[in-house]
Amino acid sequence: MSILQLFRWVAHTPFSVFLRHSTWGFAVIETVHLLGLAALGGAILIVDLRLLGIGLLRQPASRIARELSPILLGSLGVMLISGVLLVMTGPLKYYDSSSFRLKMLLFFLAVAFYFSLHRSVIRSNADVAPSTSMSKIAAVVSLALWLGVGLAGRAIGFLG
Repeated sequence: MSILQLFRWVAHTPFSVFLRHSTWGFAVIETVHLLGLAALGGAILIVDLRLLGIGLLRQPASRIARELSPILLGSLGVMLISGVLLVMTGPLKYYDSSSFRLKMLLFFLAVAFYFSLHRSVIRSNADVAPSTSMSKIAAVVSLALWLGVGLAGRAIGFLG
């Protein structure tokens, strides 16, 4: 089954039809998605600013990341679930959207980066020492990827 066939199948499921014809379905799901984005973005921003040497300098980045981990993982879960539901409101519209495809690419890159290189940099930053150049590079890449996800997501409504 191709991705197009999958999206066509999803478009004809009763739940997708229900969401598409619902007065409040999209608005409620989008609100939950944006709240998840705000929580995720806040957690990432706090950790990345610490890696850049801006704020919370008395706290090790590893401790900050560990304490924010439940928020980050919870909001990531909320975004994944609400994101799937958003796609179900108009699967073929999303399939044809270059902005959606870019968002998904950047999202997968951002998640892969966070759970691999970014985390290893955070673990190596277990003391309160000043930020290293590797920490700063990891923070800048992380911020750029997540900003790209947000901008591409915003572009879906305007550019398709």
